[in-house]
Amino acid sequence: MTRALALLLAASALLPLRCAAQDAGNAPARPSSRVASVRELRDAGVVRQRYDYSCGAAALATLLTYGLSDPVDEQALLTELLEMISAEDQTTVQRKGLSLLDLQHLAAVHRHAAQGFRIPVSQLEKLRRPVIVFVQSRGYPHFTVLKGVRGDRAWLADPSLGNVRMPLYRFVDMWADAEGRGIVFAVEPSIGRAWPETSALDVPDRPVNLEAVTARRLFETASPSRGDHGIR
Repeated sequence: MTRALALLLAASALLPLRCAAQDAGNAPARPSSRVASVRELRDAGVVRQRYDYSCGAAALATLLTYGLSDPVDEQALLTELLEMISAEDQTTVQRKGLSLLDLQHLAAVHRHAAQGFRIPVSQLEKLRRPVIVFVQSRGYPHFTVLKGVRGDRAWLADPSLGNVRMPLYRFVDMWADAEGRGIVFAVEPSIGRAWPETSALDVPDRPVNLEAVTARRLFETASPSRGDHGIR
């Protein structure tokens, strides 16, 4: 285990977690300069998911592009993955979403090491860089990017909703298991590189009010749909 990954505490084996098929739920906005400004704040530094099943790819694209300054889009990652796997596995991905192992393989394609960890709630505030987290609500799985925890708030760059700030207890309800531990997926820069001192995924010093979206709304928007899950 590398030193950078060791800082994220005790490691666990990669789990076969998957993002459920999800609806990005982007309702058309009314044309006004204020709405456009709010949308820009909401989406700044986030790769939004385009497909029902692609929250994992969008979360990884967000982390690579805006965290590690290694630009890649969601579609490129999906294409790379589908070229690596069998037709049967392609069907599984398009039906159930990407697994942590899929995300690890994609990170490796871009010459980054990646690993899944299970950590206790008490360690969340000690994370010093963004990670992908696996959350669930009402049985629906979802990948999102945890920018960080400050005090009693969790900051997310979410593929479905954009930038979200929510009460920590709501995040913990979605993230932690019965033992008070949850999954984080850390990506380490390729050899010879380091995490930037600052990035678009930093928790802002002067936060704007992005807490209108609650945990309940997050999963109303990101609940599985029954539509066509194929790549279009």
